[in-house]
Amino acid sequence: MKKIRMNRLYLLFLVHMTLCLGACDRELETIEPYDVYVAIPKTDVTRRLVEGTDLVSKVFSDTSYVVVDGLQATEVRYLSSIGLAMKLSIFEVDLTNPNILIEASTPNNAPAFGRQRMTVQATFEDAEGHKVWGGVNGDFFDGTNGTPRGILYKEGVAIRTTFPDIYTTFFGILDNGKAAVGDRALYQTIAPNIMEAVGARATLVTDGIVVSQTDFTVEPRTCIGVSEDGNTVYIMVIDGRNFHYSNGMNYESLGKCMKALGAYQAVNLDGGGSSTFFVRNTPSFAADRFEIRNWPSDNGGQERAVATGLLIISKTQ
Repeated sequence: MKKIRMNRLYLLFLVHMTLCLGACDRELETIEPYDVYVAIPKTDVTRRLVEGTDLVSKVFSDTSYVVVDGLQATEVRYLSSIGLAMKLSIFEVDLTNPNILIEASTPNNAPAFGRQRMTVQATFEDAEGHKVWGGVNGDFFDGTNGTPRGILYKEGVAIRTTFPDIYTTFFGILDNGKAAVGDRALYQTIAPNIMEAVGARATLVTDGIVVSQTDFTVEPRTCIGVSEDGNTVYIMVIDGRNFHYSNGMNYESLGKCMKALGAYQAVNLDGGGSSTFFVRNTPSFAADRFEIRNWPSDNGGQERAVATGLLIISKTQ
């Protein structure tokens, strides 16, 4: 009897296992595979980012537009390769266009220190024959009195020439119309030729090589780069601190993007809540002509008052 019971239990076990395996097979047939993302850019700028980095998994939106002759803007939203939402705003400035200028801005266009929103700073430089068509924030600064951390030049006048440490860098426009990015050593070589300049911090690209970093903090960022011949300037703002919209970027990823865009030298400007990207939306001088196109992280998208900035100006349009 005991043997018969054992045989029956064994048969029941075999039947149970057969049914379970069959059910599992049917369940496996219905399991959907993981989504496979393919990054398909629509613009040349985003194509460079997709082909030149490993950062983009899927492109959600991708638009380029001419702000004014010599100035192109691109706005792209994408899913990063580590699964984070991202929004980038990019200026590409053609300095071979004789009508395009990049100038440093300060509150009230004065050779003094303070804080003011970029869209207000722009109004003090905006005039017929000198129209501001876009801009971004500039150097890091003292939050109390607005003193920038690095150098500051306007119209060939040195307002500040300080390099407080070895990490301080700069972006400048020279008297030959070309742009330059570099450290204290380069500054000492070209200082007599600087017309416009703002300070910066971390070096992102040097001589076409992405610089290795030790700080991998992810934040909203503003960065700037220059082509090898000094004729093209690339400015990028990355929104952050907003999980479902855009998360920000670390320095090494910034460097990868700058190199992919075409920068031979690139540095990091002030970021966080200071990161600002605006364009002019009408040729007129309407009160609301300057439009913020990124999402500043302060107070749910409110523009921060900053110490310095960079304005892109047309002499004819």
